[in-house]
Parts: sequence; structure tokens; C-alpha cells
Amino acid sequence: MTLPVIDPEAATRYLASSVRLCLQRAIREAGEPTDLIGQIPETFSPESLASVLECVAQNTPTPFSRVGIVGAGLMGISIAACHLRRGCEVVLFDNAPEALATAPQRVRHELEFQIRDASQISAFLSHLHCASDLHHLADCACVIEAVPENLPLKQAIFKQLEDLVPPDRVFLTNTSTIPVGRLAKELRGPQRLMGLHFLHPVRERPVVEVIGHRQTEPLLAVSVMRQALALGKLPLTVSDSPGFVVNRLLFAYLDEALRSLADGAGIPALDESALRVGFAMGPLRIMDEIGLDTVWAAGRILWEAFPDRIQASPILVTLLKHKRLGRKTGRGFYQYSDVTSWTASPETDSTVEKLLAPWVTTPSTSVTEQMSERLLAAMVGEALSLVQEGVVKEWPMIDVAAVCGLGFPARYGGPVYLAVSQDPTAGLAWMAECLSHTLPDSKLRKFAALVASLREHVSIPPP
Repeated sequence: MTLPVIDPEAATRYLASSVRLCLQRAIREAGEPTDLIGQIPETFSPESLASVLECVAQNTPTPFSRVGIVGAGLMGISIAACHLRRGCEVVLFDNAPEALATAPQRVRHELEFQIRDASQISAFLSHLHCASDLHHLADCACVIEAVPENLPLKQAIFKQLEDLVPPDRVFLTNTSTIPVGRLAKELRGPQRLMGLHFLHPVRERPVVEVIGHRQTEPLLAVSVMRQALALGKLPLTVSDSPGFVVNRLLFAYLDEALRSLADGAGIPALDESALRVGFAMGPLRIMDEIGLDTVWAAGRILWEAFPDRIQASPILVTLLKHKRLGRKTGRGFYQYSDVTSWTASPETDSTVEKLLAPWVTTPSTSVTEQMSERLLAAMVGEALSLVQEGVVKEWPMIDVAAVCGLGFPARYGGPVYLAVSQDPTAGLAWMAECLSHTLPDSKLRKFAALVASLREHVSIPPP
């Protein structure tokens, strides 16, 4: 088995044109002046996307100047900092006294990653208001829910908010996996709810997912797109389905990692193999940073929706039972001296291997050699499924989400480009070999037909 050979210059040109396409679409959907499009360079790298988005943000007024956020956890804090940086007033609610008491310092810490001027940080923090009562959100133009991936919990929060917040105000959910329509159907005014999914870490991920549902008010979609651009983010409009785009791709990556681990890949070796082919971070480290409890909660939605492809792993169950939740508890797949997310590198932990031993087989040479290919192929397969299902309007959006949102190796152009730009016979043979344990022949034949179609009819043909 050999890694796919892709012309890196062609992949770079394709990716640049794809990012430009997505940004042009976002500006138009936001109803912003089209002269903003003229400020987008013809070619630029994903790495320089932040500077382009900053230029757009400076020319895009925020439609929601006073924003409420429900949940002072990791995501709530990051989303609050993101809005404060753009001049918004933020009311941050949490019913846990400790979380609320430490919120200002945690927001300050988040801002310090991006701003060196202490006086400027203090000025931003003067617009942060912490609240232990939902009534304080009543005068917010927009309220963002950022609590754990628990459907009943989210539904209960929106029901309470609906009784407190005037009907002309906007509700947004930061859900990463739950279809927004499932949350909206419990509301008297479902048309005012949309999904705005920020990616973690918020300060480093330039893209967000924007999710409407059948009853979404069209003008609301325009405002949400405009808000995302004003925050310096690239909004990608995706269909309302479990996991949307980013988490569908992410969990394909994580699921394949857990399968490889069970096949004897080894913890450090597995993550190192991902880094060698260009992933921004190894899958096991990602799970530790997100939190294994969060991975489990989000994973349940996807396991139920796609049982043929993604399954609950006994490895994850074992770590949860031993309260090894990742960096937040100091131990997960690795051990951590600093529990601040995405900071110092972890250390290996020999005790975890003993815990997982009942679920791990003796490693074989083929597993060791195939680790990186299996991770790549898993995301390629899921990306092709997303195209088949029509989750996005144009398939380059999937590649932009993968590279800019998940750290998929830019050298391959994205998972769809990786499939489409290869010789069809060789590429599908590679996928069949990598995913023989999860990819049935019937699915492979459908992928073959899809790839052939994409090569002939694409919005942006591979150079």
C-alpha cells in the first residue's frame, strides 16, 4: 500500500480557488457589498486566510451588538472572547457558581492568546457581564447556546429562553452534531433558531458552520452569515443533518483511529503517523483536548445516525469509566501537567496501555504500515458520502472545511480532491485496501460512479 501521489502545486492552486469560492459565496449570502469580493486576492494560502478574513471583518458591521451566551464552559468562554474582540457586549450565563466566578479570568486568558496589550484586553473585558439568571439575557439581540451535546438539556434551555427573550430576537445553537430542526421543533417560534457552529479552538479555526432548517427565516440566515463575517470567520452553509460536515469528517478520523488502536497500532505511534502525513494533530491527542466525555456525547448522535460506519469503542468506554477525560482531568490517552487546553505537549502514560490491554490485539506489520493511510482514507470515504448526500451545495466546501477547520493535510488539497485528482482505478483500489474492514463492495461501486461524475462535472475542476 502506498500513499496517494498528488501534485502539491496543483493542490495549492485548487485549495486557494476553493477558499475564494467559499468566501465569495459567503459575502453574497450575507448581502454584503460585492466590492468586498474585489479585496480577496486571486490566490492565497489557507495559512493567510485569517488576514483576508480580517479585512472583510473590518468592512462588515455586526448585526448583533449585544450577545448572550449560555454556558461558561470551554466553548462558551472562547465564543465570548471572539465576540468581545469585535466590540460586542457579551452577557455570559451559567448556573454553576464556580464556572461563573472564574469566567472573567478565563476569558482574559483566551484574549491573551491573540492580544498583547493588557490595557486593550481590559477594555474588552469591561464589556463582559456575567449572569446567574437567564432573565439577564432578555435584552440581548442574539442568544447563543453553548452547553454540552445533550438534546434534552438544549431543548430545556431554549424553552426557558423563549419565555424570557422577545420573539424578534435571535437564537443560535453551537451544537456540533444535533440537527437544528430537532431543537427548533420544540419552540413556538422555530423560525428564529439557527445553528452557528464554532470550531475548537475558536481562536485558531477560521471557519464556522451555518445551519438552517426547514422553518428558518430567510432574513435570519443573512444576518447570521453577516455576523460570522464580522467576527472574522468564513461561514460555510451546510445542510441540517447529524454532524453537519466538520464533525462527520472528524469522527470518521477519530473512529478509524480507535479501530487502529484496537488493532495494535500503539498510542504514540498512531498520533505520530498522522503528523507524518501532514495532519495538524494526531487523533488521540485531539480527543484528549476536546474531552473524552464530549467525544462520547457527540459520538452518540453519529453512532445512532450512521451505525454502518461509526461505532462506539470499548476503548473510549474504558477510559470514561476510569474518569480519564483528557487534558481537563490531567489524564486521557496521555497525561498532562497543564490542564489549559491546547497548551503544553502531553507526556506518554504507561498505565493507560494496561487499562486498554483487553481491547487491543497484538500489532501486525500491516497495521503499523497502514496507520496513516487508514486515517486519510477514512476521511476521504466520509467526504464522498457527504457529497453523495448533498450536505453542501458545492463539494469544494468540504475540502475547505477539512483543511481550514480540521487540519487535514493541505498538500492533498482536501479529502474530495484527494479522491478526484487520482487515477480512478488506483485511487479506489487504495481506498478498498485501507478500508476493507468498513467499506463494502456496494459502497465502493457507488464511490467509483461518484468520482467519475465529479471528474467530469465539477464547479472547480482539479488543475
